[in-house]
Amino acid sequence: MCKFLIFFLLSCPVLLSSISATDTIRLNMQAYMENYLQDKDGKWVDTYNYGILSLDFGDFQFSHVTNAMQMQGTDPNGMQYWDGFTVCTNGDDKDYGYAGSSTDWVTHQWGCMAGGGLDSLWRFVKGAPYLVGYWGYNYEEEGVRSLRVDFADGMTHLPLGIWVCNHPWPYYGIQHDDAFAHSFADNGSQFRLIIHGLDEEEKDTGMPIMHKLAWFHNNELDISSNWHWIDLRSLGQVNAIYFTMESTDASGVLGMNTAAFFCFGGMEMLEHIDMIGRPAGLEAEPIDEHSVKVTWKNVDEAVYYRLYVDSMLVDSTETNKYTFTGLETYTSYRFFAEAVSATGERSDWGYVQARTKDLTPPTPPTNLRTIEVGMYKIVLTWDAGTDNVGVGRYVVYVNGKKYSRPQYTTITITGLDPGTDYLIEVETLDTSDNPSERASIQVTTTTTTPTAIEQTSAQGSRNIYTIHGQSLPQKNMQRGQVYIVQKGNETTKQIIQ
Repeated sequence: MCKFLIFFLLSCPVLLSSISATDTIRLNMQAYMENYLQDKDGKWVDTYNYGILSLDFGDFQFSHVTNAMQMQGTDPNGMQYWDGFTVCTNGDDKDYGYAGSSTDWVTHQWGCMAGGGLDSLWRFVKGAPYLVGYWGYNYEEEGVRSLRVDFADGMTHLPLGIWVCNHPWPYYGIQHDDAFAHSFADNGSQFRLIIHGLDEEEKDTGMPIMHKLAWFHNNELDISSNWHWIDLRSLGQVNAIYFTMESTDASGVLGMNTAAFFCFGGMEMLEHIDMIGRPAGLEAEPIDEHSVKVTWKNVDEAVYYRLYVDSMLVDSTETNKYTFTGLETYTSYRFFAEAVSATGERSDWGYVQARTKDLTPPTPPTNLRTIEVGMYKIVLTWDAGTDNVGVGRYVVYVNGKKYSRPQYTTITITGLDPGTDYLIEVETLDTSDNPSERASIQVTTTTTTPTAIEQTSAQGSRNIYTIHGQSLPQKNMQRGQVYIVQKGNETTKQIIQ
């Protein structure tokens, strides 16, 4: 019996009666490697083979995704792609990147900073197999868990823990940049692996566990090249686990800049343990800025439920619903429910995450003013509105019709008519899309004469000029020159002969 299991038995007395050494299930990749032929680079030869949806190692199944279009010959770029897990043995820990480039990493995705995997007794052995995981967050947005571990028997199990290690691509990218990643140099910068549990209804359950793969703090980078054990017992009994990743080095809709790889060396879990059922099917409904209503399916053996917010006990109830109050505005919380039997036995935690509402509108922009007024355009600016959470953008109206949704406090309104009065209004939108009252400039009159000639570029031996006006002015025209005349939304080119 391993030392870890002994510690588990001593620290979890509720489970003592149903645990023995034979209950432990341990991943042993080496026993199944004959099914996964390796090439000269130490990678599984079927990594890009479309149609293989999982890697099977006895009691454990690991997700695998490839690019279907490429394998069917319909990808116009002829690109190959894999996602999820692949199995490797090469243990390459070399640096194939440098600031501004990631080209060589594409053909060297199969390494591991520890230099190799772990055997069935969790001993480091160079040449032992390990898994490389790549997180495809685009799949995650579609509800597909790209990094997923299922149990072959379809039963619930209690994960004890897993072994993980840094992959060379993010390891070196965090230290010196690559084509996408930026090096960590600010305190608080983190690259994290997050482990989630799934129940029988494919809903998140238990408390997600976060592991720092890299962390810049106290003005130093904390990043390891060794295998590390992550305790998963707080997930409770689950039907599957899956992984996501986070990095403070990210670019909005494009996601993480840090390469989304990690290495997986082993896993241990217990067989299904008979105990009071976990509250399942948790649903959260934000009520207002300070409260969220949570409901769950009734547990037959439960006489009451204990309620937690972000793992802190806050109350108990005898019903299968509860409204959490006293919360912060527009803030994300993790809510947990725990069933308790008549004998005091406590279940695993049911889990749901939700954000409180933001119902407070922002203040309107102030000091609306024009920077430029022409025949066909108006350049407008204003002082920013404010909000209790945050300003998202603005909405500009022209004569009562929505014109644009700018993010900044200056806008150029084009396509206007000369000599015409316009009512321009601007409202603030906060990050929850609550609108403010509208601020307005009551009347603005466009001009009726052409504006000055502006040279914009050259075309061969001819210079090109742009004129904002109804017609070309008679003076200052040069023969052989090209003029771009803008009339409202129409643009014409004229050459002076």
